Amino acid sequence: MYVHWSNVKEEVMRGLSVIRGYLGSLEVGDELPVRIVGVVNLSPASFFQGSIAASKLELEKKVLAMIDEGVNCIDIGAQSTRPIQIYGGKGRVDQEMELELVKTALEISMDILSSYDEIEISVDTQRKNVAEYALNKGIKIINDISGFKKEIEMAKIIANFSASAVVMAARKEPGDIFTLEDISLELEKSVEIGLKYGIQENRIIVDPGIGSWEARDYRHDYTIIKNLEKFRDLKKPIYIGISRKTSIGKALNDAPADQRLFGSIGATIISLVKGVHIVRTHDVKPTLDAIRVGEVILNYDE
Repeated sequence: MYVHWSNVKEEVMRGLSVIRGYLGSLEVGDELPVRIVGVVNLSPASFFQGSIAASKLELEKKVLAMIDEGVNCIDIGAQSTRPIQIYGGKGRVDQEMELELVKTALEISMDILSSYDEIEISVDTQRKNVAEYALNKGIKIINDISGFKKEIEMAKIIANFSASAVVMAARKEPGDIFTLEDISLELEKSVEIGLKYGIQENRIIVDPGIGSWEARDYRHDYTIIKNLEKFRDLKKPIYIGISRKTSIGKALNDAPADQRLFGSIGATIISLVKGVHIVRTHDVKPTLDAIRVGEVILNYDE
């Protein structure tokens, strides 16, 4: 049995609270192994250069490598949201360019993954036209870091395709909320929007929003991770994207993104203990190995 936090385990065993849902065709939640989502960035502005697929050949290599390393889902994004105050504002793409990049990436990745029914693809976008294109192509997961707050019609489009939605905490823009209470409130609002427009109850997944963003600094990440179990009150699977973020570098004497792997794994294991269900990462195999060992230890009964 896989349960990721001692108090959660007690709740589940007593039948008081069992969180389950679907990330596309993948069942996620309590008593299940943590699912691994691999990051593929198409924008050259992405904060971690090692995640960027700048050509068709690089994309093929990344997808094949993640399959070999045991990934459950590959998350494709064409719009960088790296914090301007840290990295500068260059590299943002308009709607047309984002759509063109996603079209090319989906053509390649869907062809490769056509032989792997157990591996999903998600598209990371805040734009409804990009989401609608992906869903029409057969994608089953949209990762909207605005939580439907940028384009509320996104929820209706996802519902029309009976797809899954990952919603990140936001009031108007990603990263514009600071307290645990406000994060929970805005996630609850996103869930309500999704349900109002017809997304199935078990196809909404919540992401509290790790990252410095524009208006928030790295210290908020520590608070979120330390209190991750509080988001169980939303009764939805919990998703985090902590890999190589600024807060990891700050804890390592301002280490750059390419030197944050081991720190990211440390934060991931804390998140495991706190009850996370889905982890988005640039580094599939190291993260997966660490999580599986953590799960064995947490669930070991002498």
